[in-house]
Amino acid sequence: MATMKVIGNELHVRFSGWERPAVWRASLVVPLAAVRRIEGIDKPLGHVRGGRMGFLISGVVKVGVWGLGTGSLQLVSVRRNVGALRITLDRKVSGGRFEELLISTKSADKVAEEIGARAVS
Repeated sequence: MATMKVIGNELHVRFSGWERPAVWRASLVVPLAAVRRIEGIDKPLGHVRGGRMGFLISGVVKVGVWGLGTGSLQLVSVRRNVGALRITLDRKVSGGRFEELLISTKSADKVAEEIGARAVS
């Protein structure tokens, strides 16, 4: 499962070994200034949209890049029965290609508080 941690003015997302091929990276660092919205989601599997490049077991897990063909890419690592954070990003500020992160984490509340306390938006 991916882990998220706020370090200084950045959000660090680190993917587990089996997730890395599906998301095409070991980690992602996002400046907190790029965060436009953060929301906790109880059942995240249904919040993934569009075409995908990644891994899924229907109703259990989705990991990869979603939103192909929609113009709005999501970096996704979500699981059934594990809440997630949906983080909307300003791509101009983040310098990245993703407009949304959807990441399941057992520490969602803690990470959301830290981002909310430090994000500049």
